[in-house]
Amino acid sequence: MIKYDIVYIKGNPLSGSKLQHNLINNSIFELIKEYSYNIIESNAKNLSGITLPKAKIYIGFSRGSRYFKKLDNNSLKISIGGISASKVHLFKNKDDNILLGDISNSSMQAHFIISDDDKIKIKTLIDNHLNKLD
Repeated sequence: MIKYDIVYIKGNPLSGSKLQHNLINNSIFELIKEYSYNIIESNAKNLSGITLPKAKIYIGFSRGSRYFKKLDNNSLKISIGGISASKVHLFKNKDDNILLGDISNSSMQAHFIISDDDKIKIKTLIDNHLNKLD
């Protein structure tokens, strides 16, 4: 049984500053606050021992998107600054090259920012997916 509209899996709290994580988490919260949601911390290096709650939509930031392959194919999967895969909608700042090994200050800053255009696209994806299921 599906318990939430959205499950958000946070990124690695040891990557980046607390301020940067607050910025990205607040941006994502603004996108999901009107729905039923659950937020999963990503403090453990590996969440494979954790059963993720059932949801219609999963959003993963950076490391949080690693767990998408274990999820139901009917759910919408949104990766922000994380993995790209079949049936995963990836949103990545154009200056974010973290996954390519670039840990420069500019790449790191970009990793924690969702562009306004991407926020609109993400919100549209969420609304369209939830409306389709109603």
